[in-house]
Order: sequence, then structure tokens, then C-alpha cells
Amino acid sequence: MFRNWRLGFGIFLVLVSWLLVIESVGAMGGPAPKKPEEAKPPVVLAEKVFLIDNFESGSLKSPREWWTFDIEKAQIASNKELKAGDEKVASQVGNYSLLLSGMAKNWYAGGCGTYLAKEKQDLSKYNYLSLDIYGNGPGSGTLKIELLDDDNNNWQVEQDPAKNYAPVYDDKFVYEVKVDWTGWKRVLIPIADFSDENPLIGDDIWNPYQLGGSGGLLQMQFICLASTDKGKVNYNVDNVMLTVEGK
Repeated sequence: MFRNWRLGFGIFLVLVSWLLVIESVGAMGGPAPKKPEEAKPPVVLAEKVFLIDNFESGSLKSPREWWTFDIEKAQIASNKELKAGDEKVASQVGNYSLLLSGMAKNWYAGGCGTYLAKEKQDLSKYNYLSLDIYGNGPGSGTLKIELLDDDNNNWQVEQDPAKNYAPVYDDKFVYEVKVDWTGWKRVLIPIADFSDENPLIGDDIWNPYQLGGSGGLLQMQFICLASTDKGKVNYNVDNVMLTVEGK
């Protein structure tokens, strides 16, 4: 009987050893790897400000080119003597600004513009247009701002000379700033406040996106309007930029 017990116990030890070997083989290489986490895309912080121009180059040809039309003076001017108005704004305008000045005929005194579109440049994230304006009191005039987007996907604005160079295929969104103050003032305009001035031309939808071959937001123009039909326009513009936040 004792021999049978020893034989049974020996068989039991062999079985236990065999099971331990199998378990250790299955465990080779350490603990089972966890399910790999999906790679997260890099965090890209959108630029909060897109500077159109601060005129510190002292030129309307470089680094950004501006075209002018019909106005007596659209030129770079020194800010040295322009100290009135909001002190914070006055401290941020730099050495130069854009002077827009001239006599009007039927309210219109001319203006200027610049091309904004560039490949792979996303301007759709900006919600405000910000600019600093130096006024010369009541009667300085009105600054009409035009934003034109690309609705026929060719990265250019076709205009009809017979209709005051109105866009033929693209939307024109506008906003007017009545300059009736003295000194520097920062003007912050929500893009949503621009209105479509040419309904039934283009698709009548604000399209700053570069999708489907469209250039998105193509260009901006300043149109100078006097406070009377034969009055004078006279103000300076500086720090023109698109911003994400309204401040």
C-alpha cells in the first residue's frame, strides 16, 4: 500500500512539473502587450492673427503690393505727428501708416486694394477684421471695406469696366466705417457683419475656403467716401489684420 502511495505521489509531481513548464513557455517574453493606442494627430495651434499690412516697410509695393485708383493721395505717411486718440493704439501703430486723402465727386474719392490669396493659405478661421484708423474729426469721411471671394474657381476677380468695375462672377461683401472722431481708434469688425453687395452674382455665400479649386478670400479694397457729395476724405489706416478673436 505504501509503495502504491509513493507511486501515485510521484506521478502527481511529474504532472505538476509538466504543467509548470507549459505555463512558463507560454509566458516567455513578459506580459502580453497592450493594444496599441491609435496615433493622435499633432496639435496645430492656428495663428490668431493674419497681418495684412502695417506699412512699416514704407512702401506700397513691397512686401505687399497695393493698387490705387482715382484718389488724390494713397501713400505711406509718417505717424510722428499723429499722437491723438487712444493712447494704447497710438503706442502700437509704428512709424508709418496709409494716408487716404482727396476730394470727392458724387461722394466718391477713389481708393486702393490688395490681393490676399495664396496657395495653401487658410483664411477661413479668422472671424474679425481689425484696423487702426486716425480720424481728423467729423467730416473725415467713410471707409468702405470690400472683401471678394472666388466663386468661379480661377483665383481672380473678373470686373466689368462698363459697370464701375463690378465683379462679374464673384461675391463682394462690404462694410462701411464712418470716421467721425479725432486721433487713433481701433476698429474691430466681425466678418459676419459684412453684407453681400452684389446679390445674384456669385453664390451669395461667404466662401473664404480654398476648396474645389477656389482661391477663397481673394482680395480686399478700401473705397473712400466723403461726408458730402463734394467733400474731402482725410484719414490714415494702419495695422490691417484678420483675427480669430474679437479683441
